Amino acid sequence: MILFNENIVEILREHILNQFVDSVLLGSYGLGIQFSDVIIHCEERVLARIGSSSHEWNDAPSSAPWGSLVSQKVTDITLSSHNLLRIGFESGDYIEIETVEGQYESVVINLLTFRR
Repeated sequence: MILFNENIVEILREHILNQFVDSVLLGSYGLGIQFSDVIIHCEERVLARIGSSSHEWNDAPSSAPWGSLVSQKVTDITLSSHNLLRIGFESGDYIEIETVEGQYESVVINLLTFRR
């Protein structure tokens, strides 16, 4: 397991800052957020502020309006702590992705960009 650090923040800023959320995949096994060339797959907990409400996904059914994140523009990426990565959107909404110490990675970030 790798805790979040400034290197991850910089990589994400390079790839998703000013990009739009293309899709959100919600399942009992994880929550996935796709941007144009990045997929972030979360298997632990995701906290969110969507509209005026706070929401949480933690490997259980969720009635949160996760689809409301689609087409939102990323304006900020910061660390709330080494366990929480915050992605802010132009609307004022945000998500905080949690990573935890364990045998397996709880957050997987796939960069789909191929450079030649």
